[in-house]
Amino acid sequence: MRRALATVLVVALAGCSAGGSSDGAATSSDGPAGAPTTTEALTFDDRPDDVADEVFADLGDPRIDVRSYDVEVRADPGDPRIEGEVTMALAPTGDDALRDFTLDLKGPEITDASVDGEPAQVQAGDAEVVITPAQPLLGGDEVEATFTYEGEPSQAPFPVFGITVGWQPDDEGGWFTMSEPAGTSSWVPCNDHPSDKATWRVTLDVPEDTEGISNGRLEGDGPEVADGRARWTWSEDEPMASYLVLAAVGDYDLVTADADGVRTTYAFPTSLDERGRRGFDRTPEIVAWFAEQFGPYPADDSGAIVVPTDLGVALEVQTRPLFGLDDTGAAVGALAHELAHQWFGDAVGPERWDDLWLNEGFATYADWMWGEHDGGDTVDEEAARAHERQGDTSIPVHDPQAAATFDFLIYEGGALVLHALRHEVGDEAFFEILRRWVAEHRGSTATTADFVALASDVAGRDLQELFTAWLDRAPLPDLPR
Repeated sequence: MRRALATVLVVALAGCSAGGSSDGAATSSDGPAGAPTTTEALTFDDRPDDVADEVFADLGDPRIDVRSYDVEVRADPGDPRIEGEVTMALAPTGDDALRDFTLDLKGPEITDASVDGEPAQVQAGDAEVVITPAQPLLGGDEVEATFTYEGEPSQAPFPVFGITVGWQPDDEGGWFTMSEPAGTSSWVPCNDHPSDKATWRVTLDVPEDTEGISNGRLEGDGPEVADGRARWTWSEDEPMASYLVLAAVGDYDLVTADADGVRTTYAFPTSLDERGRRGFDRTPEIVAWFAEQFGPYPADDSGAIVVPTDLGVALEVQTRPLFGLDDTGAAVGALAHELAHQWFGDAVGPERWDDLWLNEGFATYADWMWGEHDGGDTVDEEAARAHERQGDTSIPVHDPQAAATFDFLIYEGGALVLHALRHEVGDEAFFEILRRWVAEHRGSTATTADFVALASDVAGRDLQELFTAWLDRAPLPDLPR
């Protein structure tokens, strides 16, 4: 995500509850023994453990590893309700038999559930559901779980500028998703924490004259059309965190080009003129230059989507960064930043949200590098200005409070950490560190401790004190000369 400098976003996830009756209890459903059942909403003390995360709690279930999602969503412009079905391959992460597990879900209700073909029970809670299979899951055994669901997605607010997270309307009657940090669970039940990456296949079932857009590559030569409906199926074979998943429904032009094994696909609103589209023409050039610096582009699909509304932000999305109408034109200011996320944040994701600087600091520094390469200000000049703004910070860069608010300290302070590292080890070692970071962790997640260990290994000496000074103390040290 890239924001205007003055923007401070505060994420308010607390209080966002699943859909259902207003008193928090779901209605009962008839069915055979073992079919989905609903009870009163679970209390906090009743919930199984969520992923331990100081920044955004109550997300994900560390007891399961979801390996793939195959999602189908039926949606119509102007209609807030959706119908969906998801089949996921998952396995317990521990050795003991697992009696139940949780999935995050805000809004729609599960109407049918099965695990390995046997009916499973469903208990609706506050923004999550508890799934109890007919038989406990055995450690190491992969199972196939299928859930049918319907209802109206529930958004979570970024309240400062009225920005919302989740499935939401655009200005032309369509729908799109802003998923970071936990918006995907507004339209599909999932393990909505970045620690659990999976492959995704998304089918959007929409009216025949409407486009459905998601991540990765469009299967076939276009949608399957029958009975006045079009089914758009997109596949992303590189493991992807749930917050990086995209869905958009509306009137779009798809513009596609292939070069060097990478397919670049842009989704532009049909109402967006040529001038508004022009700034994205440099995407292949930026991707190619970043590949020289950081190693090969970590996917075979690239591009962008512009949704027909003003967003105030540009959003990190795997293979297809998301922009609003307010970030289009001859030059797209956030383009290099969001493309850099394909290496830093997408190929290598944070294990916990308090390591957000590994996403935003790296993308910000890459943006500075591209600007210098493109004839703009030097990285040293950018770093000096950033230090003037962030140097007197009262909280450290690696502070959960900074991550929880997407404070600009995460972006610029995180970039300054890399700038200090570069001065400390020199260019040759610095770029070896970045290339190895991507190569060794691609498709997985990593932590700040992992990065410190790698940097120390490449440098041939312990760099912990350098990182402690720049990440864990406030104010920031003076810039290196």
